Amino acid sequence: MTKPLSQALLVFSFLAIGLFFNALDNPFHYDDHHSIEHNKHLRSLGNIPQFFVDPGTFSSERRGTMFRPLLLSSYAINYAVHGNSVIGYRMVNIAIHVLCAGLFFSLVYRWGGRLREAWAAGLLFLLHPLHGEPVNYISSRSDLLVSLFYLLALCQAGRPCSGWLAYAAALLTKSVAISLPIAAGVWTWSNGGVQRLQRRYFAGLFLLSGLYLATIIANRFLSSSLSKAPRSFDLNLWTQGKALVYYLWLYCMPRVLSVEHPFTVAQSLWDPPVILAGLLLLSLGWVAVVGRRRIESLAFAFFVLVMLPTTLMPLNILVSERRSYLASAGLIGIAVWAWGRLASRRRGWGWVTGVCMCVFMVLIGWARNPVWASDITLWEDAVAKGPGMFRARANLGLAYGKEERHQEAIVQFEQALAIKGDFADAWVELGNTYHELGQLERAEQAYRRALALNPSIEGVYYNLGNLALGRGHVPSAIRLYRETLTRNPHFANAHNNLGQALEKSGDLTTAMRHYQQAVENDPDLGGAWFNLGTVSERLGQVQMALNAFRRAHQILSTMAEHQIFANRAQQAIERLEGVF
Repeated sequence: MTKPLSQALLVFSFLAIGLFFNALDNPFHYDDHHSIEHNKHLRSLGNIPQFFVDPGTFSSERRGTMFRPLLLSSYAINYAVHGNSVIGYRMVNIAIHVLCAGLFFSLVYRWGGRLREAWAAGLLFLLHPLHGEPVNYISSRSDLLVSLFYLLALCQAGRPCSGWLAYAAALLTKSVAISLPIAAGVWTWSNGGVQRLQRRYFAGLFLLSGLYLATIIANRFLSSSLSKAPRSFDLNLWTQGKALVYYLWLYCMPRVLSVEHPFTVAQSLWDPPVILAGLLLLSLGWVAVVGRRRIESLAFAFFVLVMLPTTLMPLNILVSERRSYLASAGLIGIAVWAWGRLASRRRGWGWVTGVCMCVFMVLIGWARNPVWASDITLWEDAVAKGPGMFRARANLGLAYGKEERHQEAIVQFEQALAIKGDFADAWVELGNTYHELGQLERAEQAYRRALALNPSIEGVYYNLGNLALGRGHVPSAIRLYRETLTRNPHFANAHNNLGQALEKSGDLTTAMRHYQQAVENDPDLGGAWFNLGTVSERLGQVQMALNAFRRAHQILSTMAEHQIFANRAQQAIERLEGVF
């Protein structure tokens, strides 16, 4: 490690801790709940080899399949060290962000040869407010980690072993790294001409690309992703063409930041915003090339290249700040070289503008962090900035529901469905809210509507099973819970509730088996341990009952809302210990 890089990393570390100090204990959000907090696969380091073969380990939900084994490995290590304490996850995100800024510093220094521009690039990358989301939103570690390995691979461009390892690590973190061979080719060519393009090195990169594609075809991740495409290829291309210009605007004016930006799908190539966006992108490229601005043209090409996978692949979310994290290096490169020319001509003004820019970004980022303090503040902010975004309203309704603000939740779900009536997840959550309020008929109507829209949602069958069990319709509940488990065999709560229904029907042996499967899939499900203890005692399996009640008491005694059951578990322990 060079002395300038060591100094940069030290400075960046202190600045990053200061910038995100008021965000350290912000909670998990959004996809964090199913991919990290409730993902049982992360709870043992012994599962790490499974991450490399099974995309289903990415989530606690059956539909949440992703092939990102190194990302999952980092989560598993986090969990092994400190469980689900979110501060530990965020500190790792901050550390990766610092390393990315350091690698970008190193790349600019090697490319331009001037420390001034390298420091400016590293600081701008570290402090830019648009990079707050990848730190605050833990699941955005995928963008941080793939950027780390991508930038490292560029630093090692032309060096077979280290370059190949970095590229392989990037691919095993997130598929957007597939563009790296082209970026590495441009990088080595710009640094030394065609003679620097080593055949062996690039043959290795393309071989790794082929192996990766073969892997995601074999494990069905690619086919699964393509089958879930939310829009056609052409509509996505026109939409993401607009998005590229939107990202440019966000980097220049990072004031209207949101977890769900107000952005719409383009309906054709001839939509005025699509035409204007295309003309602007072509104009910028033409100015860079014709003006013989080699650095600016290469930086802009890097931005477009890195965004290319998401431009071509249709995704549910049209625009997200985290998606532009790596691509921003190209935009920052353009800004830094423009600033460098200003600083060379008018040294005083150059430094003044640089310092003012850093202060401006720190203030925006520091003010933005508290928005991530809760699900309610996050989604209220998103709805305020994009009242027509159905997903933001549905998530705000979900946040209200968690805080038992049910009437406010209903308003948000209804407004989300007024915007997009076929949004099945919103119908499910609306049904859950009605269920909480005891309005069972309305709850069932909402669940049936969701089921008609998307029969593959296992949660609908589970919720209908809960309704049936609550009404005393035990055979219907058993059928619905079993239907749930055919779709997701690892759904711990479904196993637990099926066990309760079977126990009511008198089938104690099968009930015990499902309670065992519930705690196997979720070892922290205290209610399932309690139920396992109860049915084991009824079957005369005293030692199993005693162990289950001990585990139930250990879990439930930490939850204020479950103290009654914790006390019952303690009474059962005392009763059973008297048997021995």
